[in-house]
Amino acid sequence: MKIFWQSEACDLAHDPVSGALITRLTCSVMNNINIYCEQPYTSPDGKRIAYTRSHGPDPRIPPYQLCVADIEKLKVALIEPEVSSVLVGTSAWSGWIYYLRPNRELVRVNIVNLEKEIIMTQCNLPEGMSFDTVSCDHRYLVGVSRNPDGDSEIIRLDMKEKTWKVIFKHQDILSHVQFNFVHSRDLLVQHNRTQRLGSDGLRIESKESTLDATTHFIIDVDGKDLRQLKVGPPYTAGSTGHSGWISDTGKIGLTVRWPAMSEQEPSARFQQVHDSRHRQGNFVVVGPGDEKPLIFSAPEHLFNHVNISKCGKYFVCDSYKNGIPGPIEIVVGNIKTGKYRTLVSNCGAQGGGAAASHPHPYMTADNRNVIFNADPFGICHVFAVRIPENFLKSLE
Repeated sequence: MKIFWQSEACDLAHDPVSGALITRLTCSVMNNINIYCEQPYTSPDGKRIAYTRSHGPDPRIPPYQLCVADIEKLKVALIEPEVSSVLVGTSAWSGWIYYLRPNRELVRVNIVNLEKEIIMTQCNLPEGMSFDTVSCDHRYLVGVSRNPDGDSEIIRLDMKEKTWKVIFKHQDILSHVQFNFVHSRDLLVQHNRTQRLGSDGLRIESKESTLDATTHFIIDVDGKDLRQLKVGPPYTAGSTGHSGWISDTGKIGLTVRWPAMSEQEPSARFQQVHDSRHRQGNFVVVGPGDEKPLIFSAPEHLFNHVNISKCGKYFVCDSYKNGIPGPIEIVVGNIKTGKYRTLVSNCGAQGGGAAASHPHPYMTADNRNVIFNADPFGICHVFAVRIPENFLKSLE
């Protein structure tokens, strides 16, 4: 298909706290979303990003459109009019995006040159399998499916051999599978302990209250060598489910829940109180050999979605400290020094139930921009905030 680049961007005001310039990259009347922050869908040079759009509240659930935005030229282009896979897959910061067409063609596109390649003409992956992650050598695509018994199955597609297999199975809900983007020997998995999907495919059945039970583990590329991370009870509050690899250290950066997160009364839901096991904050760093997680001290922030920079030095999170409704901040921290600063004092996202209202901030590969979503007027758009000169140096 012929690609047409269009102007949709609009520079907004500089942030009053950091001075950072905020640019809205999209203006389509459809919901536009930066997909997800854990594995950035961006080019290696940081100049282009992929995003999806649809009329639904979560433009990662088919059918949706796949688009590209050029941050420097402030242009956007539609590159696939209909995608039928749950999520598009990527190897973080690689610029390669993998997806299914309605005719079951498995396709990949390079967002730098926009060249497409049909990998399989009749991809027979299970219906509804998510396209979670791709290995850095671009051989394996991995995602999660549900078998007829309701069990979660982690499926690995060998794109060279054109075959797939179940490499790991569990009766509980598994999700957010991520290859270590540096070497791809390991996979990080979110484990929602004692949670299962109901027979209708929607309702979660729990043996007990499980809001605090989510944790993570690591397996190798063959689904073996399970290493449990000491996160979630009894070590910390349950994981929010949002996590990321810290470069090639083998460690994970993630956020855990705060006590008021489970409150049903909106006025109490975002009280600035952290779990008694880590009162100083809820961003933690942990590896499979650690006896306990390292707690990043930022007591005034209630961090939720998280991205770790490609270099492994920084994290970026949205902070819900002001409550909902209320300004959602975007905060950048230096994992080693413990310093942090607010980059965006009010990103404009509503933070509701729909994914199109979640900020999902992530840092581009060159550490020059943070990409996030916001829906201040009901339609979700994708924004870029330019990290000011010396901002990151101030965190050294």
